[in-house]
Amino acid sequence: QIDGSHPYALIGALSFALPGSVFAAFTALDLVLWARGASSAVPLTTLLALLLLWLGLHVPLLATGASLGFRQPRAEDPCFTNLIPRQIPTQPLWAHPLVAALSGGLLPFGSAAIELSSLYSSAWNGRIYSLFGFLFLTATTTALICAEVGVVLCYFQLCREDYRWWWRSFAHTGSCGLYFFLHAAAYAHSELHLSGPTAIAIYYGYTAAASAALSLVTGGVSFVACFWFVRSIFAAVKVD
Repeated sequence: QIDGSHPYALIGALSFALPGSVFAAFTALDLVLWARGASSAVPLTTLLALLLLWLGLHVPLLATGASLGFRQPRAEDPCFTNLIPRQIPTQPLWAHPLVAALSGGLLPFGSAAIELSSLYSSAWNGRIYSLFGFLFLTATTTALICAEVGVVLCYFQLCREDYRWWWRSFAHTGSCGLYFFLHAAAYAHSELHLSGPTAIAIYYGYTAAASAALSLVTGGVSFVACFWFVRSIFAAVKVD
């Protein structure tokens, strides 16, 4: 959507896709807690306040920023591009998009795996979390690794004459959210020992929302890095 051919659809997806899914899941889980009579259920006023923040603050700010962005002149391509797509050579098995995506998410996840146990204990066992400086350092390191992994895999893909790097650059590190979900499932099995459908639904519902958000963040970092990398290398091409 760099060219903004469907701006209203893009604004609507950004405004309601992820926030709407998370809010619907949060409301459904809260209704389960209400039905069970749990004291941890969120009051109705809090739900209304979250809905007001979403529709009254998030959506207008996003629409305003998007409208200002679409009014800006489009970034010109650094070199001439052929309108007729070139034939892509046969790719080896290790270069399959699924294999590249699953392998690319391992390094970013591995850089943050040490800190995840402390986060799990703080979130689900009621322990106080105080290592915010180390958390910031871990997040920064993970973002840098996402950018580096995305650029390296994008370079290998371009060397194989495969120019379809847009969505693959996102998937190369977006799979980090999948590993986060699997790691959280292993932690719940070994440490929490969840009992009852309510506790299982709440744990895995919130974990799935966090995994989706993590995939968007890590994949977005990789895409931005690859976009800058591709524009930089093709801007250096000298056409006679």
